Amino acid sequence: MCQSALAGIVLVMIAIVSTSAQDQSTLELRTPEQVVAHHWAAFSNRDVEAVLSDYADDAIFIAPKQTVQGKEALRRMFQSFLAGGNGAANSNAPTAVYEVKVTADGDVGYEHWVSNPGKPGSMEGTDAFVVRHGKILFHTVVSVHSAGAQQ
Repeated sequence: MCQSALAGIVLVMIAIVSTSAQDQSTLELRTPEQVVAHHWAAFSNRDVEAVLSDYADDAIFIAPKQTVQGKEALRRMFQSFLAGGNGAANSNAPTAVYEVKVTADGDVGYEHWVSNPGKPGSMEGTDAFVVRHGKILFHTVVSVHSAGAQQ
């Protein structure tokens, strides 16, 4: 009886581990374009944990006014930004409308976005991401400027 119970527990543990490994390998199979598209969707939904799920543990993010490394630093940065800190729009303000185009070339994914296209104060920018094994290793803000401004 005890052996049967032990065998049952072992089978359950094997099933859990294989499911977890399968989930991990599925994540590793994502292309840079898929990772960046997921990142944008998570960011748009203000889902910090989903945003962080796209980053490697030691990922580096470089923006014009700050550089952060590692998931805990990324968590603090995204929580602050999405709550209205760091120059971001106040979370109580009307949500901006975005047009986004995600592309990739090899291990590099790009996110070109325009906020409130065609309206006064519209901004546009491009972010670049180095993605390997389904995780963002490096993310940088390439440019942010008034929409329609020449760069």
